Amino acid sequence: MIVQTSPAAEQQVTTQGQAAIQTTLQAARAAAIADAQRAATDLVLGAIVTAETQVVNYELVRDAVVRRSGGLARLIQVQAERQEGDVYTVRATFAVSKEALAQQIRALLDRTGDPRVLVLFPETLAGQPSGSSTAEALLSTALQERGFRVLDPSQTERLALREQALTDPKVAREVAARFGADLIVTGTATAEPNVTVPEALKSAGLLSFTAKLGVKVVDAGTGQQLLYQVLTGAGTGASPQAAGQMALQRAAGQAQTPVASRIVDWLAGTGSAARRTFMVRVAGFPSYRAYSAWLQAARTAPHFSTVSSRAFDAAGTEVQIEFGGSADALADLLEGLQLTVTGVTGAEIRATYRP
Repeated sequence: MIVQTSPAAEQQVTTQGQAAIQTTLQAARAAAIADAQRAATDLVLGAIVTAETQVVNYELVRDAVVRRSGGLARLIQVQAERQEGDVYTVRATFAVSKEALAQQIRALLDRTGDPRVLVLFPETLAGQPSGSSTAEALLSTALQERGFRVLDPSQTERLALREQALTDPKVAREVAARFGADLIVTGTATAEPNVTVPEALKSAGLLSFTAKLGVKVVDAGTGQQLLYQVLTGAGTGASPQAAGQMALQRAAGQAQTPVASRIVDWLAGTGSAARRTFMVRVAGFPSYRAYSAWLQAARTAPHFSTVSSRAFDAAGTEVQIEFGGSADALADLLEGLQLTVTGVTGAEIRATYRP
């Protein structure tokens, strides 16, 4: 898996940090700078570490990346500092190493799976279907930059898929199966002209548009909806296309963090993505009797909500397991059930039976 980064090795960010004054002002100042340093790292790390994700994976990533960020966020200058009561506040600029963070993200994703994501957004501008999709392009790029594997159908296929999705919302899961996607990021994106336009814009010859983005994240294997959020954005421009695209860009920009955060939740099996269904493909059962005995042992295991047999033949078996944890955690448990895990990808685990 390749984690893409900006050509710039470092990104400069200015953040604020606070600390309670418990002993000396010098100690509080140092703690406030450290707090600002963590905030700077969080900001560049983006959706992988986010204050909204107060769950197991958040602590995992913060421990692995932010709290061990010595050298990743380098203090350039303290811009301002003040004491208010028992709280010391600093505002400081840091240079954050983007490549080092990308390596940490890649290590995290290597441990928890490498989901294949399909981004599909039909888009209309002033009531007319658009041949390209601003929201789709921006969300695809944002997910790729965060280390996720985004599927890339041909332009012809994309256009046909968007048209199908406009007429039949259920098409997304069928498309996901065709392209081998683990997750679908989809919805609708519309940009419409505003009825009321400020006089200042009219006099400048500018149009005003509002975009509405209904974004969903769906587990392709189970159909479970992991996220649904409606976001809006406003834009202005000299033409309907310019104003509409600006509005769509702003709406899509707001979607990047919640979408990526929910995918991390899905990988970790936490939050609303907990107890998702995994497909476990096992080879090597010598007989149906051996398979039945293993299936019974799995069904009586306390960690699994449900264990369902999907197929048994010479090519192997397919079992669906509902589990409230990460793919890695499930793989560890399966290793204790006479299986040798040979692969973990998204919500799919491949294994070999050990007699």
